[in-house]
Amino acid sequence: MSLKNTSKIKKHAYTYLGYRNMSHDERTDKIIDECIEEIEKIAQFKYIYAEFDYQLDFLKDNAVYQRFLKDTTSYYLVLTTLGKKVDDKCRYYSKIDMERMVIFDAVSSAYLEYMADEFEEENFPKDRTYRFCPGYQGTETKDIREIFKYINPLKCGVELLESNLMVPMKSMCGIVGVGKNKKLTCGNCVVKEKCEYRKEGTTCYQDSEKK
Repeated sequence: MSLKNTSKIKKHAYTYLGYRNMSHDERTDKIIDECIEEIEKIAQFKYIYAEFDYQLDFLKDNAVYQRFLKDTTSYYLVLTTLGKKVDDKCRYYSKIDMERMVIFDAVSSAYLEYMADEFEEENFPKDRTYRFCPGYQGTETKDIREIFKYINPLKCGVELLESNLMVPMKSMCGIVGVGKNKKLTCGNCVVKEKCEYRKEGTTCYQDSEKK
């Protein structure tokens, strides 16, 4: 897939960097542009998924997943990654330029989100939910292990550590429901009362309608 909209990546990268209600400085903007260009050259984007029309046990036993999948007709378990080279470059910058490392890390996360969104837009039904990852809204990252029972992470070159962290680090695992158009909003988030983003009049996500 070709890179269509770098402005979305930049906007999300600034969110990762904590630029909430702050003006963007020229120097950071320039480094972000350079990081996007570099990541585009070295990233080995991969995305795998499996579709189910019945609920797996780890979903049945969790009220958060039940609420997320309500009124959907099926769902995908998904895994995506940017590959090892992006992690290697981030480690390299951590040794020679901490400022660029922090920005590169944020841009990498934003780039992965963007590429996953583009893949889903091109390959999944229009009537679908946003991507829900274990660890969101009170769920646990250990559920990644459950997802990995049904999709083979080695197809993406991804491994899971004892801590439930994925390697490469710029990897993402989650669930996409089908049969319901569901925007990511604050309305049903379990941490909304304590959310620092909401206190500042913004959100942790992009291009979605607040509730």
